[in-house]
Amino acid sequence: MDKIVILMATYQGENYLEEQLDSIVDQDYPCWELMVCDDGSTDRTMEILQAYQKRYAGRITVCQNKENLGGTKNFLTLLKEGTKRGRAREKEGVRTYFMFSDQDDFWHRDKLSCTLSRMKQVEARYGRKLPALVFTDARVVDGGRKEIAPSFFALQRFNLCRRTLPHLLMENMVIGCTSMMNAALADLVQEIPEHARYHDWWMALLAAATGHTSYLPKATLDYRQHGNNVVGTRDFAAYVKQRACALSGLKDSLLANYCQAEEFYGIYSKKIPEHAAAKIHNFLQMRGKGILARRLTALWGGYLKSGLLRNVGLFFIL
Repeated sequence: MDKIVILMATYQGENYLEEQLDSIVDQDYPCWELMVCDDGSTDRTMEILQAYQKRYAGRITVCQNKENLGGTKNFLTLLKEGTKRGRAREKEGVRTYFMFSDQDDFWHRDKLSCTLSRMKQVEARYGRKLPALVFTDARVVDGGRKEIAPSFFALQRFNLCRRTLPHLLMENMVIGCTSMMNAALADLVQEIPEHARYHDWWMALLAAATGHTSYLPKATLDYRQHGNNVVGTRDFAAYVKQRACALSGLKDSLLANYCQAEEFYGIYSKKIPEHAAAKIHNFLQMRGKGILARRLTALWGGYLKSGLLRNVGLFFIL
């Protein structure tokens, strides 16, 4: 049976951690293991994790960083470590897949089985050697798991048809905690980036540049929104209002996109198809062009966001 390795990065997560761990243990797909790395929590997070590690010995392993890495580096370091185990299993004929897990969500019981089923469809069509990433929808809930919205993507009004590399250079739509990666994709993470904005965004770029992404329009978890979220969500109206009042923030966000793309290009330009490298190179070249040329490049090259309002804001700062 295929093995699913779940990667969880924790930090000060005592409030919702046990509920999340229980939802993973209760999955209807039995062949999984959980690798957890804590980023220096000072609350009860490690105490909770160690108790679960003892209770589910051999299925849950826990470690703690000597210094705080931040969520993105913590997740990608975990993935790199997980692939070492995966390669050993591959020699024994066991296929390994990888999933990210937040510390404060609640997984629906069929999350593993549904996502793996879609991944199998992708691999049957494109082959196992092609890097692939599958992601799903999520039900948005508050701290007490009361529903805010049945669909994250409907709430955010993302255009899920735009999963091309140019689009992903400008905007991420992959929710890391819903995603699954095959071994061909996970094995590409050899260096831990300094300027990756988020771990899921980095993996989405890697999948788009080298292989295939697939969206499963099914909520597979409760995506909890509370005051301690590192990255949360707001309704679309709140997003528009916040963006309209934060011009400098928009410019900083665009600069961060360029920095992420520049590092990605530096690491992978010789390892990805030439047409993908060219798209990243063209994106980076926009910075040195005049205002009209930048906007024309964005329009013709597809370096855009979802929807009219987001793109109006983007063209305002380009």
